[in-house]
Amino acid sequence: MRRVVATVVLVVFDARALVLRRRPDDRSYAHAWCLPGGSVEGDETIEQTALRETEEETGLVVDLQGALGMHAVKLARRSMELHIHRFVASGPHDRVRLSEEHVDHRWLTRELAARAARDLPGGLAGEATAELLDRFARGELP
Repeated sequence: MRRVVATVVLVVFDARALVLRRRPDDRSYAHAWCLPGGSVEGDETIEQTALRETEEETGLVVDLQGALGMHAVKLARRSMELHIHRFVASGPHDRVRLSEEHVDHRWLTRELAARAARDLPGGLAGEATAELLDRFARGELP
């Protein structure tokens, strides 16, 4: 079984969390709202991946505030085990420059994050995003 290591980052600025909307032609999660993140490349550490993916997808150079653990998911039909490392980071400002992977972004207050966590589409990206937004909404994350 092939193992894929990836990261997802909850970026917070001014008591708001950043979510990104994927392109309508995204083959995995078309139009889904998600957090910045992606797969480890080469000999990167998971922290380096989190920082690189966040900057590539948002234009933001963030400070990682904490690692929130790893969530493993087995995808038997794809012979893959996905290890998603979750982080929280502080953003330097709220001016986002989206990559070609995304078409929109929103900064969510805790109240809006609580609603978004319930309404996000399913799937692996949705699970990780919903969990972190829910924890943010409950005040467990900065």
